[in-house]
Amino acid sequence: MEMNVHVDEDGMPSSQIRMQVPDADGNMQEMRVKGGGMRMEVKVKGDPGAPPPARREVVQEEVVEEQHSSRRRPRPPAEPVFRDCGTGRDPGCDMARDGQYAMDAETYRGFMTALKSQANEISRQEMAEKMLKRQYLTAAQYGQVLDLFVNEISRLEVATFAARRVVNPQHALGFASKWRNSISSEEYTEMIAEQQP
Repeated sequence: MEMNVHVDEDGMPSSQIRMQVPDADGNMQEMRVKGGGMRMEVKVKGDPGAPPPARREVVQEEVVEEQHSSRRRPRPPAEPVFRDCGTGRDPGCDMARDGQYAMDAETYRGFMTALKSQANEISRQEMAEKMLKRQYLTAAQYGQVLDLFVNEISRLEVATFAARRVVNPQHALGFASKWRNSISSEEYTEMIAEQQP
């Protein structure tokens, strides 16, 4: 028996088999089988006195294997791109509210520098409100902005104004401890709990 197997450019196998097999009377006959893809050709040579056998073409049963899939392994999904919001590993940095993300690190640093440059707290509050009309914050950024206000009334006003611009307000509940006045602390807690991200 002689057997040759080949693979073409597209990875489809083809084979050629040559063997000696006995017929029903015990006479040796040569049999050749050629196959490739979904088709197989069979040639049988027998007794020189017998009429030549008809050339037969056999269509194989459907055995289709996805050969390309075995060679091309699926790529793992790409890791999400880390956004830097200037507050370290901030879970709010990858969140959005109203389709908007929080300020990136560079914008946030500029925002904080501008606020810190205002010595007067009333001017600082007005500046914060103007800037937050177009910008969003993470809860971590929001907490740092609140720390810039010593006066608890001003801090609560800024907190109330800015809360609707926080992308992850549920993470800002703990900031109620920034008020010594229990009434202001309760007011803050109620206000932040009502925020929908």
